[in-house]
Amino acid sequence: MKILVTFGLITLVFAGCTSVEYQQTQNERERLRAAYEDARLKNDRRSVKNTLDQNILGTWQFLDIEVLESDLSNEIESAAIALDKLSRKHLTIRFFEHNGIRFYEGNNVSIRVTGGFSIYVERIAEILYPELCMDRSSGIRPGAFLFSERLGGVFDGPPGMSNVLISVQDDQLYLTLGAGASLTPEGWAQSDGIRYSFKRIK
Repeated sequence: MKILVTFGLITLVFAGCTSVEYQQTQNERERLRAAYEDARLKNDRRSVKNTLDQNILGTWQFLDIEVLESDLSNEIESAAIALDKLSRKHLTIRFFEHNGIRFYEGNNVSIRVTGGFSIYVERIAEILYPELCMDRSSGIRPGAFLFSERLGGVFDGPPGMSNVLISVQDDQLYLTLGAGASLTPEGWAQSDGIRYSFKRIK
């Protein structure tokens, strides 16, 4: 009888250990599967495009300018940025959808612009480059409306909408002129150029 009781206890202890190990293995498997799925989505062009297509919709107020890398002297850079910020402190842009077509409309005091927009995601050497493309319907060129002609002329020539990288993080929109980006756990990170940031107001 003692042998049976002892054997039963050993069996229960062994079964308990096996159950704990099995659960740990299952948990690790689920964690790895979730990490793989997260990485796959971040590196999938369609997924990145669809996310940005939804996140960009709304009204954005100009917030700030940041020079990420520059050959300009600090004095020239600071003066140009101060002028650019001053001229854009009332700038807003709204991205919206109507009948399945995507549009933008922007205002900056007496300046009004309208047109259509789309987002493209390029993959170069396994790095994703989300780009904003805008087609003008009325008003000045989108590049001239959004970005400074002075700074645009310094950073790789006049602003062309094909090289504007886009990122939306929480309630902030970033539009970056210039080349050089790398993928980080939080998304792409620009290594040079000039970045305009906007805050969501609607």
